[in-house]
Amino acid sequence: MRAYRSATGGIRAGLRWVRVEAEDRFVLRRFRSNLSVSLVGALLSLIIKLGQTLLLTRALRTDDYGRVLVVLNFFTFLNSFIGLRVSDVMFRFFQPLKERQEERALQGLLLLCLGISLATGLLIFCGALVFAPWLSGHVYQSPGLAPLFGIYGCTVLFSSLGDISGPILRMYDRFTDLVVPQVLGGLTSLIILAAHITTATRYSLPAVVAAFAAGTLVQTMPPLVQSLRLVKPYFADINLTLAARALAKYRPELTRCLLNSNISGYLKIATSPGDIFLLGIFSSPAQVALYGLAKQFIAPVALLLTNVQTALTPEVTSIMAGRKLGQFKRLVRSYVVSAVVAGGMLAACTLFAGRFLVLRLSRPEYVESLPVFYILLIAAWALLIFAMLRPLALSLDLLKWDNVAQLASIVLLFSLILAGRLDALTLAFVQLAGALLLRPIFNVPVWARLRAMSHDSQRKGVL
Repeated sequence: MRAYRSATGGIRAGLRWVRVEAEDRFVLRRFRSNLSVSLVGALLSLIIKLGQTLLLTRALRTDDYGRVLVVLNFFTFLNSFIGLRVSDVMFRFFQPLKERQEERALQGLLLLCLGISLATGLLIFCGALVFAPWLSGHVYQSPGLAPLFGIYGCTVLFSSLGDISGPILRMYDRFTDLVVPQVLGGLTSLIILAAHITTATRYSLPAVVAAFAAGTLVQTMPPLVQSLRLVKPYFADINLTLAARALAKYRPELTRCLLNSNISGYLKIATSPGDIFLLGIFSSPAQVALYGLAKQFIAPVALLLTNVQTALTPEVTSIMAGRKLGQFKRLVRSYVVSAVVAGGMLAACTLFAGRFLVLRLSRPEYVESLPVFYILLIAAWALLIFAMLRPLALSLDLLKWDNVAQLASIVLLFSLILAGRLDALTLAFVQLAGALLLRPIFNVPVWARLRAMSHDSQRKGVL
């Protein structure tokens, strides 16, 4: 009887610990709604992309399909290295400046981010046009790629502004305005491709690439227009001198945010998709196959993680902009419990599904991918639980510690390469160490800063 009372008391204490205050219900409801919209959009986009792939692989020759992928992935690759990732700057500064009603500084922030995005987009576009003949003839040994680069390159001028429109729509709780065009863009490309392939006597690669360009414009133009409409009041009475002067006091923080955001992006490339790239160089194709298969099997958890981070970032930055530390702590508690329970259930379902596919539907040699799959699944679940870390570090201008954690993972990875021990299993352990140990450990200063802010707030409240 005493044990029963002790157990029920512990359960009640736990429920009180994760209770939802009245003021938090709106935030949690909005977070769940935005997460649902993002997940549905991601799943629909995934189905549409699968349809595009099936249609193209059925109609195009292998070399022509490869040329289309070269063009599409070339610009994705360039965006990863040249884009200055002003989305983090928008999340970091827009909400605090709005809270403090610094309209001139907000005007300067928007003009700065628009200028950076337009400059990088124009750089990529002009560079693609100028170097397309050389890339086609000397790098890819396929002169016919040059006009394809030109056709798809026009989309860069608009897609580069996605770092502006995306954060604005998310911060204004307009996830639908962002997700619906993404789905419609993919559907537009699919319809144009189907119409061209079924009606033309012989398919045309420029027409195929143009279909993807049209879909990209549908994805980017409506969100851009809607986001500019939302911030239109801040563009009234534009004065570049006053805007620059109002933003000047934030120059050190702006510089740090831009620097750390770009470093973060480059470090992520080294661990994913660079993980498979390095494994292909320093290990065997069989190891690449085992690791790649395991990585595909954790797609459900990875998809949830991506959409959770998308929905979580505007909520965290908004709460921290208002210095609502108590509300943030309650959000962390509610989220972590949900991530442990719901994420654990999804991970368990993914585990059983992956085991079934490998043991029953795959060749016997693929059984060796199961340990890799288990480790990567645990790592993805851990990243889901600790998803609060990056937006919190971004809000507190401590993103450098998240970068240090990623750098430590890269050092561990290259130590395995130098030791000649890199294979699918050891690479999976690197991912696990980064998710379960390195990121939480190196983000201790972030939690320490939050705790110091909480104590300072309490002291001022007492005084």
